[in-house]
Amino acid sequence: MASKKKKAGILALISTATILAIFGYTLWETDNGTTEEEPSAIKIAAFNIQIFGRTKRQKDHVMDVLTKIVRAFDIVLIQEIRDSTEETAPYFLLKINEMEGAKYRFVRSERLGRTTSKEAYAYFYNSKTVEFIEDSDYVYDDVSDVFEREPYIASFRSGNFDFTLVGIHTKPDDAYSEIGNLTHVVYDVLSKNPKEKDIITLGDFNADGRYFDEDDPTNLFKTSEFYWVIANDMDTMTTTDNTYDRIVLMNATYSYEYVKDSAKVFYFDTKYGINNATLVEEVSDHYPIYAEYETRFEDDD
Repeated sequence: MASKKKKAGILALISTATILAIFGYTLWETDNGTTEEEPSAIKIAAFNIQIFGRTKRQKDHVMDVLTKIVRAFDIVLIQEIRDSTEETAPYFLLKINEMEGAKYRFVRSERLGRTTSKEAYAYFYNSKTVEFIEDSDYVYDDVSDVFEREPYIASFRSGNFDFTLVGIHTKPDDAYSEIGNLTHVVYDVLSKNPKEKDIITLGDFNADGRYFDEDDPTNLFKTSEFYWVIANDMDTMTTTDNTYDRIVLMNATYSYEYVKDSAKVFYFDTKYGINNATLVEEVSDHYPIYAEYETRFEDDD
């Protein structure tokens, strides 16, 4: 009887694998040894964690919220890492990986800025669903000194979807100029890798309020070849109704891998039932923004 049960179990496993193969699904192994269906889409986010340094990382109640937020996404561009000791990003990774589930990794820029108040960017990513393309990350060579904090660029792969992220946190008072000059950054990525069709620009553009007229179509980065998927009516701030944070795609991604209407603001206070306004402000003055992308379509570049 035990032998029959064992054979039946093996046949059931084979049948399940066969069905998944027929419909184009694959299985992947989790950290606890179980197998799950490989995700058909990934979520890529950007989050300006306001003044993210030693003071914030010492607040356990704040770090608890931040770690949960990152684990809601496959990749998160973190901005405003302000830490001259460069200990915040590794510590954040440690806290993220203390939680149950897949292990995360990160790649990080150097500290950037024209003044003593410098910031670093980092991409934190789920190592089960996303692969960092080795040696692909670099800081944009801003020979004309257009950007306060030069964009940080890195390439990744998930399933059949390989893509390049251009992360930016603009200087508020130079937002119009810096946003317009992102066209040159995108074209520079293309010149380095002409086959790369999936370039996603994301971050805190300061693209609203007194810094930027979001309804003005004259900015070079608002021409028809660029798709702003975080719309002007989406509130990305915790303390105002501005839409500072943005995700911008080119047509190759917008019309193919991008999951239509998936670009959203992640209202973590509503998601996690946080009714304490002080805690929300301690976490950040920004909400994360994100969008979803198909990973099983045939690679288009």
